[in-house]
Amino acid sequence: MGIAVALVEPQYETNVGYIARIMKNFGYKQLYVINPSFDKEKAAKFATHGKDILASTKISTFKELREKFDVLVGTTALSAYSRLNILRNSINVERLSEIIKNVGMEKDFCILLGRESSGLNNRECEMCDLVVTIDTKTDYRTMNISHALAILLYEISKSLPEFTLKDSKMRTRSKTLATRQEMGLLINYVNEIADKCGYDKHKQPMLNSAVHRLLARGIPTSKEVMLLVSLFRKSLLTIKRQEHPRIRGHI
Repeated sequence: MGIAVALVEPQYETNVGYIARIMKNFGYKQLYVINPSFDKEKAAKFATHGKDILASTKISTFKELREKFDVLVGTTALSAYSRLNILRNSINVERLSEIIKNVGMEKDFCILLGRESSGLNNRECEMCDLVVTIDTKTDYRTMNISHALAILLYEISKSLPEFTLKDSKMRTRSKTLATRQEMGLLINYVNEIADKCGYDKHKQPMLNSAVHRLLARGIPTSKEVMLLVSLFRKSLLTIKRQEHPRIRGHI
């Protein structure tokens, strides 16, 4: 398992430098930036012992992060006020720590920190597997991104065995978790059945997000997901047979 950090359109050298320093505190080394506009030399002044992390920062895109990491964790201060706003449905830090702990060493996570001024937009939240919110217990939940990261990494580190930070080669596999490809296959079948059943087209993106988030929070095994795939495959075949009685065999 690896835990990386990505910054969306970072502008301020102080924040970037502090983030590198915080990552050094907790033993994390992978830092990515999307469309940056800060001065790396100025940021180094605030990184202290995290200058090496700052120096190895990689420029990336949302698409590349989606392909590289098993789980993208978005961060937001704006929770969903309506049950219909699937994109902003979030989990708390404790739940995120529990998910990471239960996954063991099988998944790579990337914590995505939004813009200093406006955070992540809805489209970017939609691209995340999980969205986490830090409950400050007040009406003012917007935090500086470096402060928010410190809280997240502290809570995550508390829940992990000590060896996971010191030796990434040590792996414990009590179960084989579903891959992104297997979960994608399941979502494809959900979409096909939705089409066949006349499910409202404008609701399908919300349906996709709902299934995607359920899978990410539930940490399903490969066997569990493929059992559901088998069920949906047979259901789709049954629907097609009713439409075209001559259809035989498997899909």
